[in-house]
Amino acid sequence: MMKDTFFSLPRFMNLCRKEMVESWRSNVLRIVLLYGVMAVAVIWNGYFEYRHDYESSNDPAWSFLLVVFIWSLWIFGCLSASFTMEKMKTKTSRMSTLMTPVTPFERFFSRWFVFTVVFLVVFLITYKLADYTRVMVYSLAYPEKDFIAPVDLSHLVGKGKRYYTLCRTGWEFGALIAGYFFVQSLFILGSTIWPKNSFLKTFASGMVIGIVYFLVGAFMSKVLLQSNMNYSFPGNIIMSDEAIWGLFIAVCIFFTLFNWILAYFRFKESEIINRM
Repeated sequence: MMKDTFFSLPRFMNLCRKEMVESWRSNVLRIVLLYGVMAVAVIWNGYFEYRHDYESSNDPAWSFLLVVFIWSLWIFGCLSASFTMEKMKTKTSRMSTLMTPVTPFERFFSRWFVFTVVFLVVFLITYKLADYTRVMVYSLAYPEKDFIAPVDLSHLVGKGKRYYTLCRTGWEFGALIAGYFFVQSLFILGSTIWPKNSFLKTFASGMVIGIVYFLVGAFMSKVLLQSNMNYSFPGNIIMSDEAIWGLFIAVCIFFTLFNWILAYFRFKESEIINRM
């Protein structure tokens, strides 16, 4: 009988170890796929960039590499989140998962930890490996071009720099990451609702809901603007860029936590149903 009915760190570590050992083949294949896709993309871009002569000391491929970093993070992050409850797809794997002597929170948290936190570590490693592969290939192909170097991720943020930066301020970068976690939380929630074909179903549902909300918002904004044309206000409320980005980050954090908690209760509910 389990003494801790909510969370036990030794039991949680054993569960994570069990998950890693049982799924090592699929995890290795996914890591290789992640590395392969990014390596092909950056090498393909380098083929077109390095054919020309540049006088700049900065690597001309860095602007593309920074964009690839963000797009790959969003796409593969959402794809990883859709695999969170993949063991609930078949009856055999579902029964094996439910019969493991752990609490529902530990079972959910272990899956969340692997496909959210561990994914970020694996993503950074595979991205740097793909980047170093590009450097190795084109350093051998063009030994006279000494500006070929691994991308510096500090170039993701910077204002008034002479080189290309993806985000002007830290607030913009924070909003970008907060938006990523929010969208990923939607796919985690979707994986608890649809264990099979979770990515496609969540994406389709998100697109439909997003279009509906956009149309309703556009319609309400038009109505409000037309109704307020005959009124004059004593002053206008002006918010700075930092305040707007800060508000966006706070909203994303709130709804991200809400989706994670909702996903846990949805998983707990489906666990009870599948046991019956």
